[in-house]
Amino acid sequence: MRHLKKTVIISTAVILGFSSKSSFAQLDQMGKLLSGGISDAEQIADAYLSPFTNAFGATMNAGWYNTARPHRFPGFDLTLSINVAIIPEEAKSFNPADIGLSPYASFSGNLVSPTIAGDSDVQGTLVSYTEMVDGEQVTRAEFNLPQGTGLGFIPAPTLQLGIGLPFGTDIIGRYIPEIGLDDIGNMGLWGIGVKHSLKQWIPVVNRLPVVNLSVMAGYTKFYTGTPLSFSPADIGAADNTSVAVDFSNQNLDFGVGSFTANVIASADIPFLTGYLGLGINSTSTNLRMTGWYPVPVIDYATSQTEVTDASAVYDPVDFRLAGETGGIQPRLTAGFKIKLAVLHIHFDYTYANYSVVTGGIGISVR
Repeated sequence: MRHLKKTVIISTAVILGFSSKSSFAQLDQMGKLLSGGISDAEQIADAYLSPFTNAFGATMNAGWYNTARPHRFPGFDLTLSINVAIIPEEAKSFNPADIGLSPYASFSGNLVSPTIAGDSDVQGTLVSYTEMVDGEQVTRAEFNLPQGTGLGFIPAPTLQLGIGLPFGTDIIGRYIPEIGLDDIGNMGLWGIGVKHSLKQWIPVVNRLPVVNLSVMAGYTKFYTGTPLSFSPADIGAADNTSVAVDFSNQNLDFGVGSFTANVIASADIPFLTGYLGLGINSTSTNLRMTGWYPVPVIDYATSQTEVTDASAVYDPVDFRLAGETGGIQPRLTAGFKIKLAVLHIHFDYTYANYSVVTGGIGISVR
C-alpha cells in the first residue's frame, strides 16, 4: 500500500506538469505577485499559467474514443490512456509590458519573461512599483517574475469505463477520487460522456458493413490545490500586523473544466480499426488564492515598506484565467486501434492549437 501511494504521488506530480520540488517552489512565489496589487497579480498569473491550464485542458479532452462503433447492451470497455499535450513555442514566453499592468509598474532586466512552460534557466522580468514620498521616488514593491519549468508538454493519464446501452448509445465515465499528495497538495478528477450511433439513422451508411458513424460529447472536471508559504519577510517588508492576520493557511487552487463534442467515423475490421474525429473543445479554468497574504504599503513617516492589518488581504484572488478559456477551438483526430481478442491497443494524434498525442490499452467486450 505504501508503494502504491508513492506511485500515485509521483504520477500525479507528472499530471500537474511539475518535475521537482523547485517547480512547486516557483508556484510558492505566486504570493509575491500580490505586492503590486490584486488586479496586476491576476493579469500576471493569467499570462504565466495559461500554457499549463490550456495544455491540461487539451489532455482532458483527449482519449474519449477509439472507434465510432458503440457497444451492444450490456457490453463495456475499460481503457487506460496517456494523453500528452504539446505546448506551442509562442506560449512559452510573454512581455509583461503588453498585458495591461498598472501605470505604477516598471520593467527591467529580461523584458520577455518565461511562462510556466518556458526556460527554467531564464530569469523572469524584474517588476518594480514606485510612489512619490516628499518629492522622492520610493520603491513600494519589487520582484522578479517566476522562472519557467522547461517543460514543453503536459502528460495526463485517463482511466475510463464505457458501458453500452440500448439504441446504439454508450455512456462513458471517468473518475479519480480526491488524493492527498503529502506536502504537495491534493487533486481529483471526474468526467461524464456519451456516444451515440448516427449510422442507424442514415440508410446509405447503415448498409456499409465495416463503416461506423457516431457523435459524442464529454465533460471532464479536474481540481487541484497546493499549499503556499509567503510572509512579509519574503517581500522585504516589516510585519506590523496583529494576531488577527495569520499568514500560515495559504493555498493555491485550480479548477479546470473541459468540454468536447465530436463527429467520429471509423472502419472496423476484425483485427484493426481506423478512426477519424472532427470536433470542438473548450476549457474553463479558475484560479483561487485563499488565506491571508501580505501586501506592502509605505510608512510615510519612515519611507519604509510595511504590512498592516489594513493592507493585508484575505482570499484575494478568485478569477477565471483567460488564455483559450471559454473560447471554442476546432480539433481533428486521426488514429488506429489494434484488436487482440478482448485486448485493444490504440494510438491517435489530435491536431489543435495545443495538439495531443494519445496512446492507450484496454479491454473491450462487445
